[in-house]
Amino acid sequence: MSIKPNNATVVSTCNQRITALTKLVAAKTPMKINRQQMKLSDVVGVYQACIDTRSELVSQRAAYNKALVDRNNAEVTRQAIDEGLKSWVANEFGVPSAEAEELGFLPPKIGAKSAATKAEAVEKLLATRKARQTMGKRQKADIKGTTVAPTAPADPALTTSAATPATSVPASTTDAPTSASPANGVVASH
Repeated sequence: MSIKPNNATVVSTCNQRITALTKLVAAKTPMKINRQQMKLSDVVGVYQACIDTRSELVSQRAAYNKALVDRNNAEVTRQAIDEGLKSWVANEFGVPSAEAEELGFLPPKIGAKSAATKAEAVEKLLATRKARQTMGKRQKADIKGTTVAPTAPADPALTTSAATPATSVPASTTDAPTSASPANGVVASH
């Protein structure tokens, strides 16, 4: 699979071939290319036609891109005006009017809900309120808070004297390492 060269590469190659052919080959020298007898002017003409068609395509592509940008800008402007016109028509003639319909602004369609759909919506509403424990004004009005009277502080308990002897903890007789690390961060080895 070959890679297609871009436009600039092809034009450069064609210009290089034209320049080299006109320099190296005499005008009346016969050239046999693909089993066909050709003159220098015919070969140069092939390369020149390639350059001309490519440059024409570039200019047409530029014109197309400009036309595309112009079309997109016109469309944005049209849509903005269309929204404003719709509001003006609604204010001037009313939404459900013959004038609005004539301009193509139809009133919005309102879908009719069935009784089953409405009942299902109410059930969902009540289930949501129950799950969130939300209440309306009337339910909130029925709720009354109660206050608890502060109690008097209790009499302080008699404290024992500081001279009570401390109990001593016997030293561990096993040499198993403890899982707690020492306070200074140094790991003791056993």
